[in-house]
Amino acid sequence: MTLFRAHATPRRLARLLLCLVTAATGGCRSEGGEEKRPEPSRTPAEAPAAEQPADLHGLGGVEGVQASYDQSRQPARFIAALGITPGQRIADVGAGLGYFTQRLSEAVGPAGQVVATDINDEALKRLRARMSERKNVVVRKVEPDEPGLEPGAYDLILLSEVDHFLSDRVAYLTRLRLALTPNGRIAVTHLRAMRPPLVAAAQQAGYSIVSEYDGLPDHYLLFLQPASSR
Repeated sequence: MTLFRAHATPRRLARLLLCLVTAATGGCRSEGGEEKRPEPSRTPAEAPAAEQPADLHGLGGVEGVQASYDQSRQPARFIAALGITPGQRIADVGAGLGYFTQRLSEAVGPAGQVVATDINDEALKRLRARMSERKNVVVRKVEPDEPGLEPGAYDLILLSEVDHFLSDRVAYLTRLRLALTPNGRIAVTHLRAMRPPLVAAAQQAGYSIVSEYDGLPDHYLLFLQPASSR
C-alpha cells in the first residue's frame, strides 16, 4: 500500500508529511484549516448522595439487630423481672426505637395496653411502623419535660436509659406520680453507674425503692412507689 497518490502536489505532500509527524499530538489540521482536537473525556454522572440517616443517638436499638446489645440488655429476663400481668396498662416512657415495646405488648396481652412515648419524630415514625399491627400499642409524641400520660391510669411506668436526658429528674418524677394507679409502680433501668443520681432524685420526689432486681449484666433495675401509698 502506498501512502501518497502519484498526482499529489508538492504542497499537499508536505502537508501530509506534517500531519504524519504531528498526528500523535492531535495537532494536525484538516484541509479546510480547522484543527482536530481530541474530544474531552466525559466524566460519568455523579451518583446522588446517599440519604443521611436522621440522628438517632441515644434512642436505643431494636431487639435482634445487634447481638452484643441484646446480651447486655437481656430482654426476656428483663421483662420477666417486671412482673407484668395480662390486662395491665403500661407506659414505656422515652421508648425511642422501642427496644422493649414489643415484649411489653406481648406481656399485657390483648386486654392490656402499652403507651410508648418519645420526643423524637424519626424514632416515633419508625416505632409506629414496627408496631402498626399491634392493636394494644399506642405511640405518642410528648414534650421533653411533660410525661403526657393520663392521670391515675398506669400500673407500671418504665424509664429505660432515659432519666439522664431529663432536665430535672425530681420535677419529672413528681409529675409521673399523677399517672400511677393506687398500686402503680415506676421501673427504672440504666447502667449501674447511673443509679446514684436517680435514687437521690426519687427520694426528693417522695418515692421509696420497693424492690430491686440484680440479675442483669450491666444494668440496675429498681421499682419505685410513692412513699405515701405504701
